[in-house]
Amino acid sequence: MANTFYIVRHGQTNWNILGKTQGHGNSDLTAKGIEQAEELAKSMSENYNIDYIFSSDLGRAVQTAEILGNSLNIEVEKTEALREMGFGKWEGLLIDEIKSEYADIYTSWRNEPHLAQIPEGETLYIIKERVDKFIDELNKKFNNKHIVFVTHSVTVRVMLLSFLNSGMENIYRIKQDNTALNIVEFRNYGPVVIKMNDTTHIKNNEKINNSALE
Repeated sequence: MANTFYIVRHGQTNWNILGKTQGHGNSDLTAKGIEQAEELAKSMSENYNIDYIFSSDLGRAVQTAEILGNSLNIEVEKTEALREMGFGKWEGLLIDEIKSEYADIYTSWRNEPHLAQIPEGETLYIIKERVDKFIDELNKKFNNKHIVFVTHSVTVRVMLLSFLNSGMENIYRIKQDNTALNIVEFRNYGPVVIKMNDTTHIKNNEKINNSALE
């Protein structure tokens, strides 16, 4: 079961720049997002021997994953298991719009995210259940493989909290920038986090902090 997972957030999108909430809704990568993915692909091809690439089936993740796949000469396998948290009625909204229309729920999301019930959306525990199940399936199927996940901000952070056996209320204690690389090794005593939010591959990094999800 000693697999190593390379967990990546997708590249910068148009909605990232605008500060719109992205869940199952989609926004294409910007030119900067494509550049970020290309820089990550170059770094990974030089430093790691990857066996498989799995991607969320949402467009922004697929775009990022295919840039990696083309560089590493690996076919991308798409799965709903790596999707971002569904934000229901919040999809496509700006923070100020969410604050105005859903003030009480937004307060809960910011202060007790593990208890937040977003209209028509998913919860953090739904995300945890599906990513835990997916990783368990891969660990039963593969041994000593190097596996890339291309996924999303909340989903990555839920995974990392789960690996650390930490509660979902700590979602804001982990930062995930666009195309950040996280590396987790599964050993006989459990998962070990080797890298977290590594963006050293990006030459001209730009921080965006205007999302309701951060």
